[in-house]
Amino acid sequence: MNHKLLTIAALCATMMACNSGNNTTSTTRVELPGTVDEEAFAANVESISVMNLQMDDAWTIADYRRLAFADNYIYISEPRQIRLACFDKKTGEKLSDRIIKGRGPGEITLLSTTFCIGDTICVCTGKNIKQYDHDLNYLGDLHEFDMDMQGYQPVRLNNGNYALMNSPLTMALDSAPGIFLTDKSFNVISKYSIAQPSFIEMTPTHYVKGDTVRCFLSFDNHLYSICGDTEQTIELIVPNPLTLEAIIDAPNAFAKAFEYDGIFGVLCESGRFIVFAYHYNHDDYTAMLDKRTNSVTSIVYNKEPAVSTTDIVVDFFKKTNIIHTYDNYIYAECKIRNMNKMLEGHDNLLDARLKKAQAEYRTYLERNAEYIKGLEPAERNEANVILKIKLKD
Repeated sequence: MNHKLLTIAALCATMMACNSGNNTTSTTRVELPGTVDEEAFAANVESISVMNLQMDDAWTIADYRRLAFADNYIYISEPRQIRLACFDKKTGEKLSDRIIKGRGPGEITLLSTTFCIGDTICVCTGKNIKQYDHDLNYLGDLHEFDMDMQGYQPVRLNNGNYALMNSPLTMALDSAPGIFLTDKSFNVISKYSIAQPSFIEMTPTHYVKGDTVRCFLSFDNHLYSICGDTEQTIELIVPNPLTLEAIIDAPNAFAKAFEYDGIFGVLCESGRFIVFAYHYNHDDYTAMLDKRTNSVTSIVYNKEPAVSTTDIVVDFFKKTNIIHTYDNYIYAECKIRNMNKMLEGHDNLLDARLKKAQAEYRTYLERNAEYIKGLEPAERNEANVILKIKLKD
């Protein structure tokens, strides 16, 4: 989990404000703790599973943040190589792998984001959305945009509509940046504006859960949930919040920002909990927000790959990089070296959840033994395993 996701440009980001119009809005205030409760945090984790994907050299250090889930397949995309791979959802077998970079039919020069319709993978290029089957054969374009859309990130809702995350430098749909809800043909239904300086490029941290889009900006202490014309806002209260005015003229804005509280990163959901990261009194926290009670349980994020607690479930959250929300699960990547540290030699600390994860991890290592053996030591240390985490309902 990388909590320093912020760039110098993003330091100038400020509040998001949704258009009023006929929208239904509600706001709840939640105070963020500057304390930890590791026991309560771990108790809310229902299960941890290791995804047994069949890996090879092409995906040694893949960017697993770009997962896309189809009905029967899992797709991984790699934007630097402009590469796609397809895996069987049940067995983890790798079915196809293709570099689609180029200017020919079905080829692209920019891979922005991906989503699935049925078993089809849809790839957003900034100009259009191209479709491929599980063999990665080109099926044609889902949609062609009238102008360059490189700065937006489309996500598909369960009802077939879309949310488009538009950054300030991409005035594709409107003169101001924001989040656009569209119909199945990408006609705008409603728009939620982001109030920030027009020269700053920043896209909200976001995900879709059913027909709801949840999002926030790193320096705005509001968590927004948008569903149709209904918006629910949670104001996250910290004692010393960062403001645009505090850093706009600072000689070292990045360092100055971490003198304040807030600074939000990561955003995902499972069961009744929304998980996010925040900065408080010079420490980085991982938080579980209970949607039923609006209460928050937190742990301090720790990068050190040593077992430091009597409950290794907490260590998983301290040493993994949360990357995705899908269905009722959170997906995270964890380095092989950290998995070894946590699951080997600590059998007396493993409960039923972790014993299951340990058995699955050993199966993963057996399946990919040749692949792992062929890696250079540095590559082996950096190679990731994908975890599937479910929190309690």
